[in-house]
Amino acid sequence: MVRCFPEPRRSSMRDPANRPSSYTDTSFVSPWNFPDEDQTPRRLVVHDTTLRDGEQQAGVVFTPAEKLRIATALASAGVNRIEAGMVAVSDDDRKAILSIVEAGLDAEIWTIARSVRSDITMAIDAGVDGVGVILLANSQYREIFRWTLDSALDQSIEAAALARQSGLHTTLLLADAPRYTEHDLRHVVEQIDGSGQFTAISLMDTFGTLNPEGTRRLVQAMQEWTQLPLELHAHNDFGLATANAVAALGAGAPTIHTTVLGLGERVGNAALEEVVMAATLLQRANTTVRLDHLPALAQLVSRASGHPIATNRPIVGTRIGEIESGTVATEFARWSERGGDLQWLFPYVPELAGAEPPTLVLGKYSGMANVDWALEHTGITVPAEHKAALLAEVKAEGIRLHRTLTPADFASLARKYLPTS
Repeated sequence: MVRCFPEPRRSSMRDPANRPSSYTDTSFVSPWNFPDEDQTPRRLVVHDTTLRDGEQQAGVVFTPAEKLRIATALASAGVNRIEAGMVAVSDDDRKAILSIVEAGLDAEIWTIARSVRSDITMAIDAGVDGVGVILLANSQYREIFRWTLDSALDQSIEAAALARQSGLHTTLLLADAPRYTEHDLRHVVEQIDGSGQFTAISLMDTFGTLNPEGTRRLVQAMQEWTQLPLELHAHNDFGLATANAVAALGAGAPTIHTTVLGLGERVGNAALEEVVMAATLLQRANTTVRLDHLPALAQLVSRASGHPIATNRPIVGTRIGEIESGTVATEFARWSERGGDLQWLFPYVPELAGAEPPTLVLGKYSGMANVDWALEHTGITVPAEHKAALLAEVKAEGIRLHRTLTPADFASLARKYLPTS
């Protein structure tokens, strides 16, 4: 791409001694995020459930071959744990899980199971590293399934014990955890702790009823009752899944369940790409996930799921680096000419997430900086006295087309203003 502005610096500000502590070579987020400069960075463990909960989004079906490709991409990206499916769903799912296990990926392979012996046996036979054992035991579930809290707990503990005998990690999947009464929740924790059969507890916000403050309070309450590691499985019914995931991490739940593109039941789950980027930059969390793998991973899952990526989707949107607004284009142009660092105009440099560098585009809201960029890009020279008229035509054409202009669109307009011999 031809640029009419100098490449913004990627290294440091002119006076490193005056750099804010929240400034790095690739990002600049608000220092208000870091009240305690000496705080030990959190470690983020990503448990991705694209292949199970992501596939539960209505209309999404992954073939076994697609599941293996996605699992391979997740492992290559550095995802810690891959939930490869639910063993009891179908023969195809069990075959897919087995193929992923046999691939020898550099990630733990997990499944989830009902609190029944047959599910656990299938999980053991598949050779997975861990199994999430589902507990459906708040008051609503007890009424629906006609069992008591203790009988449901006994079944989950028995199932976990069988898995532990075969060396599997076991997480209690505490379904719809936010709607338990405090009394019942404490009882669950006491029984689970006392059993010694679980290696972690996952707080599943099954119906997306938490907000970030509620998430923090729930995690902190659980920490008072148990020493078991905590996980969060957030759903996005109020658009807060990523915010809740980051809040849980900050409160001390290191393992976050995600799906690529936020796929999942109803409106989906916490999006892998959003959680990893937000945790890394806004909380300074340590993660093994490679940020530059996120766009390709998103594209892979988009194709397999049949769900297009919104062009303005955070982190992986295909047009998030395009600048149409004349005011912002002027800021970009003038700051670039000064050699200013790009992370002063964006929270992070696009290359950090494997994206293309920013570019100026032409449309209804464009200004002269956009026109100058386009002229340089196309190699067309228009006399200065005609540029205002050209800009007016650009705006009118953007309105008429209901989109931004292509290079060919712009060139057609600009050639009308070429000097005549």
